[in-house]
Amino acid sequence: MARLQSTEIEALRAAAPPLPLTIAPSVSSDLYKSPYTRAKPPAKRFDDHFSIESRNFSGSALKKGSSPSGPRKIISLGTGRPTADYYPWESITLGEAPPVPTIKTTTKPNLHLPNRQENGHSAHTIAKNGATYNLSIALNYCLANGSAHLLRFITEHVELVHNPPYADWATFLSCGATAATEAAFRIFCDRGDTVVAEQYTYPGTLESADLNGVRVYGIEMDANGLRPDVLDEVLSSWNDAQSPKPRVLYTIPTGQNPTGASQHLERRRAIYEVAEKHDLIIIEDDPYYFLRMGPYYDHDQDANGSASADDKAARIFHTESIPSYLTLDTAGRVVRIDSASKILAPGLRAGWVTASRQIIDKFTAYQEVSTLAVSGPSQLMLWHLLDENWGHDGFTAWLVDLSREYRWRRDVLLGACNYYLPRKIVQWNAPEFGMFLWVKIDWRQHPQLESSSELSLEEVGAQI
Repeated sequence: MARLQSTEIEALRAAAPPLPLTIAPSVSSDLYKSPYTRAKPPAKRFDDHFSIESRNFSGSALKKGSSPSGPRKIISLGTGRPTADYYPWESITLGEAPPVPTIKTTTKPNLHLPNRQENGHSAHTIAKNGATYNLSIALNYCLANGSAHLLRFITEHVELVHNPPYADWATFLSCGATAATEAAFRIFCDRGDTVVAEQYTYPGTLESADLNGVRVYGIEMDANGLRPDVLDEVLSSWNDAQSPKPRVLYTIPTGQNPTGASQHLERRRAIYEVAEKHDLIIIEDDPYYFLRMGPYYDHDQDANGSASADDKAARIFHTESIPSYLTLDTAGRVVRIDSASKILAPGLRAGWVTASRQIIDKFTAYQEVSTLAVSGPSQLMLWHLLDENWGHDGFTAWLVDLSREYRWRRDVLLGACNYYLPRKIVQWNAPEFGMFLWVKIDWRQHPQLESSSELSLEEVGAQI
């Protein structure tokens, strides 16, 4: 089936309605999807998967009065928005890097960058007034879905990369992956419910679940991540009399935190089949998806990334790509969480969530009465960098180069592990994605084990 290509973006935008010029216009990712999506079937509805709380999510009454367009000279008197005349900032200047730096790492990390002119950086000033997306708009209120300019780019990005196989998918801008995960627990879980996840997972997720009164049941893992056979066995033998059967799977499928494991394509398909069998919602928390480093070869410097040429880095990036759960999702049961934190900067507190329209409406309604929206300056910075400066091809080039840089750093770390750590008592698997190396130490091999108590070992820094 035909799908959107980056070369079609310009024509797609030309055929679409113009971007709204009002403050906090009502926008939807539906406005920015390509015609290819219309030929796809609709997603399944998941009414019975929503929590008691989220079934009553109705959003903000004030936000419902927002219109998608309108004359710029009309001033709304009903929402309490301050006038931009009294904002104490007149402009903001952004020094932005090119998508591929002119100075690259080959034999050592580029830790001391020269000034931005020498390194290909460019400075752009955005004034309070004038442009269609200016500082006065960014500093004002914004609807939960996000600014039209940035939402358009992110919607295009999702279709280019993931191409969800159903028609009524939607994307909205979240205040980072942690906020999106917390919202997902509220949307799908009642207090006392259980979520299944990898047996080792991100502590912030465990704490967010605990905050919402949700128990996390760990599923056994292997070198390729969560085991689908164990997941199926646990769910098939679940005792409903003790607690309600889980209806949500939370997973970090790529460069898993903290183990570094990545689910290959067949593993993802097998897990998705289990989710279909047991009617699970899959929360796909995937902040490391674009950090693609490829295999590591012990004692083979040329085969590793420290001497990679640019074409090799690009080849690794594209060949190591694994289809996301969103790409495999024929039913609309996947909630994909993306983040700007690991690929741009964590202080932006920005990301995006993609799921069926029915599910995204719940996220939007919750965000309208909680965090409201991603910070306006963060959205402005992201839009100007990604859309005005880089474009979709430039963004991909940035991700290729970023993966190459992290590949170099991973190889240095693994080289040190090979040299300094004794294989007799230490084991690890080289991560091909992400930021985590999971090192297993057989503490039973400690020479003082028989003569020392656990307490005395802990006193010298050994955690058991």
